[in-house]
Amino acid sequence: MHFIRIVFFLLLTTTASAQPGCPDPQATNFSPSATSNDGSCLYPVTNYTPILKANLPNNLQESSGLTKSGSKWWSHNDSGFDETFFHLDPETGDILQDVKLKNAHNRDWEDIATDGTNLYLGDFGNNDNDRQNLGIYIVPLFEIGNSNSETVQEFEWSFLPFSYIDQTNYQAMPEDSSVFDCEAMISYNNKLHLFTKSRRYNKSSHYVVNPSTNVADKIETFDTQGLITGASLSPDGKLIALVGYDLRPFIPTVFCWLLWDWPSGTDHFFSGNKRRIELGSALQVGQVESIGFDTNRAGYITNEVTKFNGVTIVPETVRSFDFSPWVSASVGTGEPGSHPDTFSVFPNPFSQSIQFQFSGNKKPDFLRIKNQVGQTVLTLKEIPKTLDVGFLPTGYYTFETWKDGRKIGWAKGLRQ
Repeated sequence: MHFIRIVFFLLLTTTASAQPGCPDPQATNFSPSATSNDGSCLYPVTNYTPILKANLPNNLQESSGLTKSGSKWWSHNDSGFDETFFHLDPETGDILQDVKLKNAHNRDWEDIATDGTNLYLGDFGNNDNDRQNLGIYIVPLFEIGNSNSETVQEFEWSFLPFSYIDQTNYQAMPEDSSVFDCEAMISYNNKLHLFTKSRRYNKSSHYVVNPSTNVADKIETFDTQGLITGASLSPDGKLIALVGYDLRPFIPTVFCWLLWDWPSGTDHFFSGNKRRIELGSALQVGQVESIGFDTNRAGYITNEVTKFNGVTIVPETVRSFDFSPWVSASVGTGEPGSHPDTFSVFPNPFSQSIQFQFSGNKKPDFLRIKNQVGQTVLTLKEIPKTLDVGFLPTGYYTFETWKDGRKIGWAKGLRQ
């Protein structure tokens, strides 16, 4: 009986310390009592127009990948062009350097990523589902010189071939039936992650390439409601952007999925928050093929030239974006049960005043309030029962409790 009581007590305390739900105040199903993110957050339709920065030159009219390494931006064309990639100024559209991989092949380069040491060029475009020579070119950054035109010798770059673990049929298929096409890649936690472009299902499957077996292992699938054409990881490693378009409407639309707060220590990106940002029609922003973060919430997208009957409808361009209004600068990947002394603020969303409801027994030394860009706006050594917050600008706030020099709890709230 004593053992049963102990087990029952443990079950109760575990349940109390980790309440799954949606912890994001911007979600339509926000749960103030949620202490762990179960991936259930739902969001209202969000529209945003990227800002046109510049047209791209003709030798980058099929820009299909974009990434930043250090202070340099890199981009490349897809199939139909040679094995060259470019150092680009996204503010002006100017090409500052071209780099050629000697004896490489651009069968269908579709995205570029970096880990700060290497550039990774994904030769995995597979519209017909019949390619058996998929792979990723690995280019050490230190092998790229400083002249306007550089060549990386064959012995200086390497090629990582791979195949999908669940592909067994390599017969050519109609393009609208493709499943194993891919145009999006990031480097995260020393692994290369791929996000497929399925015209058959308008979904994306997430794979991780295993360099020991040359197999892309399937992790998860998400209904992206469109075709994913590019991916990027924020510099802080906490936000993933998947850009793409939906060909099903009469006028195709362009969108971006934002992924964050996935379970800590895992690669299950689709198990955290997933918010879709509508970027306009393809007649406005073109056929967007790539995205790259500059800061943790802002960056650039590029589109390839769009023509109809030989007439240019949308030229190749680079545009800037800023997604900070929809993702806090202080977000982290979720750790269920990692903050048992968390507390709630109510009402939430709030307007003129808020009250605090603590779920732990520790009395904090002080309360700190941060805005959505992570700046401290107020510190209180005495926590009142009711706090006047009418002076705060509208936006998303994090409330932190501290004791003995460490954070013991936090809550999120939205000032309307």
